[in-house]
Amino acid sequence: MKDDNNNGTLSLKRLWVLVLLPLGLIIIGAARQSDAFCNFYAKTVYPFMSGAINFLFSMTDISVAQIIIIAFAVFLVFYTLVTVLSVIFRPQKLKKLLSYIINLICIFSIVFFLFSITCGINYYRPSFAEEEGIQVEEYTSAELEGLFNDLISRLNAAKKNFDGNHRTFKENASLAEEYIKALAEKYPSLSGDYGPPKPVNFLGWMSYTNITGFFFPFTFEANVNDTAPAVSIPATMCHELAHLRGHMREDEANYIAYLACVDSEDPEFVYSGLMLAYSHTASALYAEDPEAYSRAVAKLDDDVKTDLTAKREYWQKYEGAVADISDTVNDVYLKANNRKDGVKSYGRMVDLLLAEYRAKNTETEENTNEG
Repeated sequence: MKDDNNNGTLSLKRLWVLVLLPLGLIIIGAARQSDAFCNFYAKTVYPFMSGAINFLFSMTDISVAQIIIIAFAVFLVFYTLVTVLSVIFRPQKLKKLLSYIINLICIFSIVFFLFSITCGINYYRPSFAEEEGIQVEEYTSAELEGLFNDLISRLNAAKKNFDGNHRTFKENASLAEEYIKALAEKYPSLSGDYGPPKPVNFLGWMSYTNITGFFFPFTFEANVNDTAPAVSIPATMCHELAHLRGHMREDEANYIAYLACVDSEDPEFVYSGLMLAYSHTASALYAEDPEAYSRAVAKLDDDVKTDLTAKREYWQKYEGAVADISDTVNDVYLKANNRKDGVKSYGRMVDLLLAEYRAKNTETEENTNEG
C-alpha cells in the first residue's frame, strides 16, 4: 500500500478499516451473550449466506480456498521482505515500518470481521445435541468398555462387507454430500443445499500439518486432504460438510460424520465412519482403563489391524516440528472460539457415541420386556 501524500506524513485513508476489528468483537460478544441472536443467525442469515456463496464457488472443482491461502502466504512473505529491505536501505525508515504494521493490522481487521460474520457466530450456537434432543450424560468405565467392544464388533463386520477398493475422490465427494442430505431428514439442523467437498494438498505439504481437512468460511468450501489415507477420506468429507452446515464444534462434526457414514449403508463409508468412532473411543478407553483397552483390541480382525497400522504409519512419516506447530495453532484457534479444551474437544465425540449406545441398549431392553 502506498502513502498518498507527498509531505512525508502517513496516509490515514485506510485506517477506517480498523473499525471492522471492534465491530467483529461486538458481533462475537453478542453471540457469547445471546442464544436468541445465535439462533436467528444460524437458522436464517447463515443458511442464505453460506448457500449463495457456496453455490458460486462450487462452479469449479478446484479449491479456491487453497489458491487464496497460497497467494496470501506468498504476498505476505514478499511484502515483509520488501519492507525489511526498505527499512535497511531507504530513508524514512520509521515511516516504512509504521506503514507495514498498520497495513497488517488493517488486513487482520478485515479477516477477523469476515470470519465473525461467516462462521464465528456459529461457535456459540446451541449444540447439535441440544438442537436435536440428544441426551449426553456422564458415563461409567463399564459403559465405555461396552461401547468400544460394540464398535470393534461392528468394525470387523464392516471390513468383511467392504472389498477394499476405494472410489475416486470425486465419486466419494458427491456421495458424501448425498449422505449428509439424507441424514438431514432425521436431523433438520443439517439441512441445506451445498456443493461437494474439494480436494486440497498444498502441493503435497498438507499432511505435514497433520490436518485431514478444513472448512474455509470465506468461500464456504469444505476441503479435504486427498493425500491422507483413503480409509479416512469419506468420514473427513462428511466432517467438513457438517462444518459447512454451521456445526463448528469438532466433536459434533465428528459425530455427524459418523452418523452420515453408518446410516448410508455404503460399505466404504460405513467402514470409514466406524474407523473414526473407533479411534476416538480407543483413546478414551486407553486413558481410562488400559487393561480393558488391551482386552478389547485383541478382538480386532487381522485385516482391520492391518488398516489401522497402515494409517498410523502414514501419519508417523509426517511427525515433526511442522505437525507440532500446527497442533498448537489449532489448539489456540479452538480455545479462542469457545472450545475451552482446545484440540481435546475432538475426543468428546465419545460422549455422543455413548449417548447413542445407551439409547440403543435402552430400546433393546424395552423390546425384550415387551416380548
